[in-house]
Parts: sequence; C-alpha cells; structure tokens
Amino acid sequence: MRFTMLASGSKGNCSIIDDGQSSYLIDGGISPRTLETHLKISGFTPQRLRGLILTHTHGDHWNPRLLAYCAEKKIPWYLHKTHARTIYDQLPEFKAFWESGLARFYLPNTPFETAPGWNWFPVILSHDSSETFGFRLDIKNAQVPCVSIGYLADLGIWDKALVEQFTDLDLLALEFNHDEDLQKNSKRPQFLIERIMGNEGHLSNYQAVCFLDYLKSLGVSKLPKHLVQVHLSEQCNSPEHAQAALKLFLKDSTINMRFQTAQSKKTTSPINLLEKNLFAFAEHLTENY
Repeated sequence: MRFTMLASGSKGNCSIIDDGQSSYLIDGGISPRTLETHLKISGFTPQRLRGLILTHTHGDHWNPRLLAYCAEKKIPWYLHKTHARTIYDQLPEFKAFWESGLARFYLPNTPFETAPGWNWFPVILSHDSSETFGFRLDIKNAQVPCVSIGYLADLGIWDKALVEQFTDLDLLALEFNHDEDLQKNSKRPQFLIERIMGNEGHLSNYQAVCFLDYLKSLGVSKLPKHLVQVHLSEQCNSPEHAQAALKLFLKDSTINMRFQTAQSKKTTSPINLLEKNLFAFAEHLTENY
C-alpha cells in the first residue's frame, strides 16, 4: 500500500494511492504526459488506475487534457454535482463524459465506496471554490491490512470538529501553503494576500502546526504515523520554511511521526504504509527531526 504526491502546488496537484492491484488519483491538475512520466518515476503503472477523486474545481486540481485521457481509458471521476456544473461551463465536452457514466457523484459527509473495501468520507472545507472537500479514506479488504489516509489541502481555516475526523491515521497529507511573514511582505497585490490569508484561502505553516497540536492534545496516539506537507507556495514558502515550522513540534520525544515535504517540480518518494520501518524521504530532506 503506497501513497505518493505526483505533483503539488499552484501549478498542479495530483496524488496516488495504490494497493498493488488498483490505484486511485486524488485530483488531476496535470497533463496526461506528466501523469504517465511521474507514474513511471514512482514505480506505478497507469493500467492500474481505477478512478480519480476530485476535491474542487480550481485549475490546479483538474486538467481538460487529463479528463480526455480518462474518457479514453474509461477511468471514472468521483466528484460533487457542483463540480460537474463548473467543469461543464468551462468545457462543454464534459457532457459526453457525464453521459457515458464516468462522472460519479458523492455527497458531503456521506461515505462512498470506489472498490470493495475502499471507503471514502468527504468533508467540506472552507475555500473559495465551488464546494471544496477533504477526504478520509479507510481501506479494509482481504488483500491488505486496514489502512487509513487523510487528505486536506486548500483550506483557509480549520476547527476542532474537522480535526477530530482525522485521528488515528497511517498518513495525513496536510496543506502547508505559506509562511505568514513571507506572504505579508511579498510583492503580491494586497487583495491576493488577503484572499490567501483569509478564512477561505490557504492554510499557513503556523495554522497547519496548530492543527497538529490540537490533534496531539487528543492523545499522542491520535497523530498520523506519516505526515506529508502539501500545496507549498513557490513564492511565499519553501521546503525549509515548512520543515522549520515542524521542528519544535517534533522535538517532543513522545511524538513518533515521520514527515515528507512535497515540491511542485518534483515527484515525492513513495511511502509504503505496510512497512513498519520503511519511510522513503524526499531527496531534499537533510534532517530527520
């Protein structure tokens, strides 16, 4: 059972979960060529793709060419009905995809299954897009031990109720979008700074650590075994800033959590969730906090 960020950031987001027989993408903000290249680099095969789970419709999370690729390969997309309307408004060709039965709809806070044992739970996030979702995935089948994965990117704010739905995970992919000082002092227009730092924008490094700190307050065992920092801003963040934000948090000797930092121009090393002592760090990591 492996998880990999194939792309992460404002230029495209896409991750993959693979159990050795089937795999699913979360978001598809990259081209088919980039997808197949990154799959090959990470040791995956497109022949195992069984579906794509869409979080929302900002342009860095879906790609018209990838939609056409999935139509050709008969790979369904799981999405909310507001996503379908938004995509159709931008791409009338989506109607044929929809009518072919490849658009499959989920509802907020309602579990759905994409394959036997692949149980997804969509939660609404605070973000300025047509309905934006995070997911908890619990995989329970005869082929593999139970594995739980959380995916939370593109959210401006969190609350306790949200955090409490993401306890006891094997892996959590969590947004570390920006360093607040870099954002405030950037040359970006003021309206953009306010949008990103607002309640419907993106999670800062500090906010993400506060998320983890509240999770820890529920019990150290509630923390994920693996954390992946995702959706870093190229202009207002860096792997070094995102990792530094975690440093003090991880100095607590009671915490036994590994982490990896996703970068926009680099596929991260696969994380094998069934190996107790195996964690493939991204090449840029120089310290194991």
